[in-house]
Amino acid sequence: MAIIKQPFSQDGSIDEYVLRNANGTQLHVTTWGARVTRFIVKDSKGVERDIVPGFSSYEKWQESLKIDDPYFGATIGRVAGRIYPCDKVDVAGENRVLPEIQPNKVCLHGGRQGFDKKVFTAKIIAESNPASVQMVCISPDGDEGFPGKVQLSVTYSLTEDDAMHIEYAGKLLEGVETILNPTNHTYWNLTGFEEPTVHSHVCQLSADRYMATRPDHIMIPTGELAPVADTVLDFVTRPRRYSEHLDKFDKDTLRGYDHIFAASDAPTDNVREVARVWSETSGLRLTVLTDQPALIMYTGNWISDKLVGKHGVRYGNYAAVAFETQRFPNAVNIPKFRSQVLLHPGDVFKQRTIYRIDRL
Repeated sequence: MAIIKQPFSQDGSIDEYVLRNANGTQLHVTTWGARVTRFIVKDSKGVERDIVPGFSSYEKWQESLKIDDPYFGATIGRVAGRIYPCDKVDVAGENRVLPEIQPNKVCLHGGRQGFDKKVFTAKIIAESNPASVQMVCISPDGDEGFPGKVQLSVTYSLTEDDAMHIEYAGKLLEGVETILNPTNHTYWNLTGFEEPTVHSHVCQLSADRYMATRPDHIMIPTGELAPVADTVLDFVTRPRRYSEHLDKFDKDTLRGYDHIFAASDAPTDNVREVARVWSETSGLRLTVLTDQPALIMYTGNWISDKLVGKHGVRYGNYAAVAFETQRFPNAVNIPKFRSQVLLHPGDVFKQRTIYRIDRL
């Protein structure tokens, strides 16, 4: 099936690529932020559903940012997650100061103008078997405070088994050392937003540990890996419906799931299953496979209900769930995980994640 390239902005400076397979499944990605904008798939009854949130054009996306920025579908980086303290980050033998995005010296998702706001260059790698498009961004030295000139390529593929494959490759083009830890921030609602929240979705994880956070700063990881057993984070012992606990979280702090699960201690040689979630309404199931050690499961706890996206869908808290696969957040400040995010001349950062859809 041929890949279609079409304008995503009115002035034609931003493109969208449409990948299709023989099943009729469609994956849409745009050069702005190397974002997933649509994932259209047939459910168990043959009904097409667009199961990811987003907006229909670059201009509408820019308007949405005035209201809220949930990072829908975006490539995140240079470093995904939170870095604390962001005013004393030791890289390349110097203390670096990164942008404070959240209060109390927290840099989030690469700063104000991370990969999610960059325009990538794109080229079609293959029209089929599988359909693949590669997005490339050059981040200059000092970009958002990060040292070194970095190249990141993100290759999206759509396979015949309705799976989106994402492969990352990063290089330090200039400089002596930097840090790199990208992820993808696509959210999923397997009913295609027929149900406005994921409360009825059922989830099972393979990770039996999670990373603890500071008691004085609940979103900042300490590096300690604790067992999920006998906690609301135990999705291993049995599958859990999100509704079991979503409404029991404190509404002023977490509101829901936004936790770091440890699938392994370090990146692995091959991908393995880390999560699966399904909807009994649509009969669709999402399986996440990755070679990364950390899985952040975020149930969209803070998505604004003022956002109106594609198909006139009004989003809001818990509208969809994201599975962010990466190296451990704040690793640069955690000695035992620090080496996982360091990048030196001659190194090639690699990461691979698969989001596969099938039917119950």
